[in-house]
Amino acid sequence: MVKTRLEATAGFRLNQENGCLERNFPQFMATEGFYIADKGSSLHLLDNRYRYAVAVYKLEMSDRFIHTYDYAPEQIWGTYDGESLQVGYGEQEYIFDERCYFRLCLRRADGEQITSYEAENIDNTISYTSMAAGRAPRLFQNEVQRVADKVNSLRTEGDLVFALLADTHATVNGTWQDTVANLFALQEKAHFDGVVHLGDMTDGTVSRAMTKFYVSTMLEDLHKLEVPVHIVLGNHDANYFHGNPEPMPLHEQAEFYQAGAVCWKQDKDKTYYYVDYPVQRLRCLYLSAYENEANPRYGYDLTQIAWVRDTLGVLPQNWRVMIFSHDAPLAKLDPWSEEIRNGNLLMQALEDSQANILAYIHGHAHADYVYNWQGVKEFPIIALGCAKCEDMLERKVEGSFTPPRELGQPTQELWDVLIIKNNGRLHFIRFGAGHDRNT
Repeated sequence: MVKTRLEATAGFRLNQENGCLERNFPQFMATEGFYIADKGSSLHLLDNRYRYAVAVYKLEMSDRFIHTYDYAPEQIWGTYDGESLQVGYGEQEYIFDERCYFRLCLRRADGEQITSYEAENIDNTISYTSMAAGRAPRLFQNEVQRVADKVNSLRTEGDLVFALLADTHATVNGTWQDTVANLFALQEKAHFDGVVHLGDMTDGTVSRAMTKFYVSTMLEDLHKLEVPVHIVLGNHDANYFHGNPEPMPLHEQAEFYQAGAVCWKQDKDKTYYYVDYPVQRLRCLYLSAYENEANPRYGYDLTQIAWVRDTLGVLPQNWRVMIFSHDAPLAKLDPWSEEIRNGNLLMQALEDSQANILAYIHGHAHADYVYNWQGVKEFPIIALGCAKCEDMLERKVEGSFTPPRELGQPTQELWDVLIIKNNGRLHFIRFGAGHDRNT
């Protein structure tokens, strides 16, 4: 048995009808996060001046989160047990009779307001003892070996190999831990030179504090691979979705999501930067394609466009360029936007440069496709499907491919190992649902 520390927020309570958080109720405090409970885990009230209620969320979840354009309320893939909170506020020990997630809501017995001090010291009020049975592993050994064999057969001296993923939209009871385990397993068999995440790490529908808690855990996971980690900011990373009242401005996103990239950044306060690989004569640009306060929100500000021009203008001779972004630069490649702000200016900056552009790679479309840009320069604009286990067919770019997905099977996963060959060829080796691709 393990004692687990609980964290609560004053002024929040849980809605009895749907189990969601409600703000501005000063007589209550509630846990914003979800806690896993195995059968036999227990809650014990330590201070009889309080009463508490338990909200239970079963591990089963609706298929609509996988097969349609929908996001789970408060980022949990589970089903709220509508009867759990109806029991009311009590003081008796609570023992869980099945594996589930839970939240707590507490109030004072005298009806007085809850203070922030009381919320911060919830461990003096109630204790949680977990049986800590652990999560049954999902096995992907064959897929790990298949991808490792393919990568090692293609890789030659001087090639760069990146783990490339997009749109994880991580949720409680989701698939992130499987993705991390698979990244580590593959890292052991086919070493990465880095990790590139193309944005939308979570749904961005919870409080700023909870988003930072979830994402901090994800970033810690990625950095444990002990290779450079590059995070391209997505629209959901702004923490604005579903009317979220706590969005993050760009400077805060830069400081939080890209803290591990400060050593490469030309300006630590910007959300875009480049990294050079002198041996490969390669410059990788990591662009910022969304600003919540702008109109339209998707696109690239003029300062960034000027930076792209300057960055490509001083490119050493015979160097090549890779571009990573969350969104495509063309509206016809974005199923959610009718206009990409300054997208035409970005493309013109690329056209005017002397750079040999290998590819422009992005996420956001939740589908695989390749669009061949044919202007003064010719290069592919390549979309990567979402790492979240999702195969919804709404709002897709014509000609794109969305592979079917299934939890607990190899198709649950979808991300690539990108091999940048010394000769400029690109190989995308798919882990999970979908197909390998190359240029």
